[in-house]
Amino acid sequence: MNFKETFLKLTEYTIPYGEEESLLPLLPKNLIKDKWGNWYLTIGQSKTLFTCHLDSYCKDKVKVNHVIEGNIIKTDETTILGADNKAGVTVLLYLIEQNVPGTYYFFISEEPISSAGWMGSGRLSYGNPKFLSQFDRAIAFDRKHYGSVITRQMAQFCCSDEFADALIEDFKKHGVDLKKDPTGYYTDTGNFIGIIPECSNISVGVWNEHHMNEYVDISYVEKIAKAAAKINWENLPTVRKSGPWLKDESSPKSGKIKKYLNHFTSRKDSKLWDKVYKILSDPYVLMNQGEFESGKEMWFNDWFDEKPFKVVIDSGKILINDQLITIKQLEDTFKEEQ
Repeated sequence: MNFKETFLKLTEYTIPYGEEESLLPLLPKNLIKDKWGNWYLTIGQSKTLFTCHLDSYCKDKVKVNHVIEGNIIKTDETTILGADNKAGVTVLLYLIEQNVPGTYYFFISEEPISSAGWMGSGRLSYGNPKFLSQFDRAIAFDRKHYGSVITRQMAQFCCSDEFADALIEDFKKHGVDLKKDPTGYYTDTGNFIGIIPECSNISVGVWNEHHMNEYVDISYVEKIAKAAAKINWENLPTVRKSGPWLKDESSPKSGKIKKYLNHFTSRKDSKLWDKVYKILSDPYVLMNQGEFESGKEMWFNDWFDEKPFKVVIDSGKILINDQLITIKQLEDTFKEEQ
């Protein structure tokens, strides 16, 4: 594969949600389209899921004017580049070309700018958890900069230290230095934490994603791809226990699949929950997989630290870690913290 040429073709246009299919001529011919609009293929017998996403952080499909300075590819700053996540697409295309065993998923609508946050990977996790449960590990190539193996995203640990350490050691054998990084927010593998034991995201040399000054070091994309092709993915340890952060009757593993409604519900106390959720959802992440119900324990956690706390709303009363609190007290507390 000519990495630079492949990447330039993939980023000829910005690809908003809804335009992902225009990339099909550049992808493998034997891809299968799932019922949610994602594409995938399987090579050999493997418990490894490799992922990337096809869409870019943009609202319109427009021509990209590339500016190339050695190994650095950027734009004339009239558009984004789309290296997020065409760098990851490039890696997956190379692994497929090298016939590395695994299931390869090309997701749509990872970026929330046009899809209202209803991601293709999220649709898969809710719609077909049984399919995902066959995998021991899920690897996205969607992390910025150099050197990260994401160990935490969606405000929870997504892979074990043993898995991350083994992966880092294997990459080091093939000339790539990585380190554990607990500062991830979200990529597609974040939707699989409750189903697949070991989930991570690996750096692919992208800077300033979502901005006009976005750029990629294509030599690093090549370095990551070639090292990844030599990893014995099936020999990596599986230590972390899969399953939702909280056991919830509406979690994907239960079979009682529901939409993740958060506060969008007409149930008792829903208006009060709406206010509480609005206050808490900026600094914290709601961990429950199901919708709000009066009297139900709703758990929040910090993005980067293990600081879970419980919220219960029942008959107009708010309890945080079993302590009664008013909306005004809650608002005042977070004004002070900010």
